[in-house]
Amino acid sequence: MKFEGLKIQVDNLVGHPDRQRDFSVEGSVGLRFDDAAIDGPVLVEGIVRGTADGVLARFAARAEASLSCVRCLTRWTTDFDISASQHFSPVPDEDGYAIVDGEIEIMGPARDELALALPPAPVCRTACKGLCPICGTDLNTDPCDGHGDDSDSPFSVLKDLFEPS
Repeated sequence: MKFEGLKIQVDNLVGHPDRQRDFSVEGSVGLRFDDAAIDGPVLVEGIVRGTADGVLARFAARAEASLSCVRCLTRWTTDFDISASQHFSPVPDEDGYAIVDGEIEIMGPARDELALALPPAPVCRTACKGLCPICGTDLNTDPCDGHGDDSDSPFSVLKDLFEPS
């Protein structure tokens, strides 16, 4: 996983809960899982508000994801929108996010939230029929007429194991 982004200056907000600043940054994120990926620009917009011991960032992020259906292998792209918040303090949290030299890096938390939003097993549509396990025909576009007697298959002896008695 990679990410590149801009830093947000927050040193004048720390310890001042009455102060806040809007921000809009664009960076690049590279997330790749088996059937889902985000590899490109990410727009992150939000507000940073001072707290007694740091800053609280509330943000929304938008990125384009490339998905592949786990049933029929159809590929498509879609926009992913997430919203989240992250508290930053001078001491790094368990994820390593902290205020460093009066700045925060918002792309790390945005990347994490986008990764959580990606589906682990994307499906192009709820009623997707998938591929024929014998010939690989896409059953959504071309019905498969069957493949005749499968008794020659080395797995035919296992067929009776899965049929109810």
